[in-house]
Amino acid sequence: MWIAGAGAGSCLGAGPRVAALAAFLLAAGAGSEAAAPHAAASGEVARARFLMGTRLAIETDVPVPARAFEAAFDEVARLETILSNWTTTSEITRLNREAARAPVRCSPELFGAISTALRWAEATGGAFDPTVEPLVVALGLRGDRPPPASGAPGEAPGGPAPPDVSIGGVLPAGGAPAVRLPVGWRHVRLGRRSRSVSFDAPGVGIDLGGIGKGIALDAAASVLRRHGVRRALLDFGGQVLAIGRPQGSPVWVIGIADPSERDRAIGAVGIADVSVATSGNAERSVMTPHGPVGHILDPKEQRPASFAGSVTVAGRDATSADALSTALFVMGPERGTAWADRREIPALYLWRDGHGLMQQRATRAFMDRFEGWDDATGS
Repeated sequence: MWIAGAGAGSCLGAGPRVAALAAFLLAAGAGSEAAAPHAAASGEVARARFLMGTRLAIETDVPVPARAFEAAFDEVARLETILSNWTTTSEITRLNREAARAPVRCSPELFGAISTALRWAEATGGAFDPTVEPLVVALGLRGDRPPPASGAPGEAPGGPAPPDVSIGGVLPAGGAPAVRLPVGWRHVRLGRRSRSVSFDAPGVGIDLGGIGKGIALDAAASVLRRHGVRRALLDFGGQVLAIGRPQGSPVWVIGIADPSERDRAIGAVGIADVSVATSGNAERSVMTPHGPVGHILDPKEQRPASFAGSVTVAGRDATSADALSTALFVMGPERGTAWADRREIPALYLWRDGHGLMQQRATRAFMDRFEGWDDATGS
């Protein structure tokens, strides 16, 4: 049984903090190249590859030509060269370096990803915002990798760093940079006819980590469908996408992870033709002199989001599920549940209280869609 949220994160590329995860995957037989297909006890065929800093696994219940798996993996690998901030040669790194000086013409994939991200930023009132790149860099959330140079040592993506901000340094006291950074989706200008992107201020930058994994999952699913695959379950570091439904069953069964032990399922749901994404800070954080810093950032407060649990969201596609799980995590259980209820979005918040007891808050759409989900609240 897949576990939604196990190992989930928002990075688009490998960094120092994924080394332990990579070692675990290699020990489990899922290395950086496609693993040999294997038949599970029930006859499914599956393959996996290490991509975007995590593991993409694809499972089907009928034999599928190897080229279908390989084409899906290759498409995700191609998107990584476009969307990942973890490499200095990616298209988005070049964009962040140049877009404050002049409009940058983009590939269809990057322009589409940024356009989609900006739509979600507007729809969520900025709770999801792809322009958190300056904050990611200022808080050192990519470990030792320096920001892309833009002409002079120490400059942030798109131009000089704001004063008094230690780019790539430790988190200042109070959990946020000492000065306001140029974070906000309205800083981005789209030239739709020229397919170009520009920034209206130095220091602006885009990080697609809160939506890129969903975009890649949808792209992989499209490749599989073009190869005739009509039933499959894709798991990308804990975000799951179901194509159709398995033979002889109305749903694929996936687990809901414990927010503090993400390899442990505390419940299960059945899904078909839907994506389920989980956002949480349980595993991916950076230790600073002020304590661990979570990787999910509150764009308005310009600090790590304060919620300490997890939120699981079901979306019609992986892109929307990914963006919504990020936004709802930032909103927190009270505001997020009310916001999602008004839009009939299936969402489940989980957290442990001061006594270690599991607490939950779910939207009406979640309870209607997953009635009787096997929870362990109070355990």
